[in-house]
Amino acid sequence: MEANLRLERAHPEDAEAMLQVHRAAIRATAAAFYEPDIIEAWAPLPLRPDHVDALAHRIETGEEEAIVARAPGGSVIGFGSFVPSGRELRAVYVAPEHGRRGIGGALLRALELRARKYGVTEFVLDASINAEAFYHRHGYVTIRSGEHLLRGGRRMACIRMRKSLAAR
Repeated sequence: MEANLRLERAHPEDAEAMLQVHRAAIRATAAAFYEPDIIEAWAPLPLRPDHVDALAHRIETGEEEAIVARAPGGSVIGFGSFVPSGRELRAVYVAPEHGRRGIGGALLRALELRARKYGVTEFVLDASINAEAFYHRHGYVTIRSGEHLLRGGRRMACIRMRKSLAAR
């Protein structure tokens, strides 16, 4: 993992930077696995203010718990989030220029630890096809292939996965 990287709880004012990382990561890593129209529905450009506001609201209200990875200068270079009320791991994204350095794994471990504090004993998620191997490496098991409903009504192929968070 990168030296001097900080993992910390996200704040509403991080929402725009988080969504910029989200879009960059999807456009760089998922394009080989999905059609362009799916990529556009999943990571639309330009970044829409209502999407930023919606994420900021979910973070502020606690509907979504998020952890950001910050570079030494404070910029957000990765994030992950989950929904405490539903055992749902939402996402782990790392800016493409910081990929394959252990940041995603560190974020995932931090999210799992935080979820345990909420009493969450299992995570479930709809993993993108390109992320399935990442989650397998971190102990997640495939339940089935499926579809994930994107904003705007589009459906994308995904892999339903789960992991027990019970103490071992």
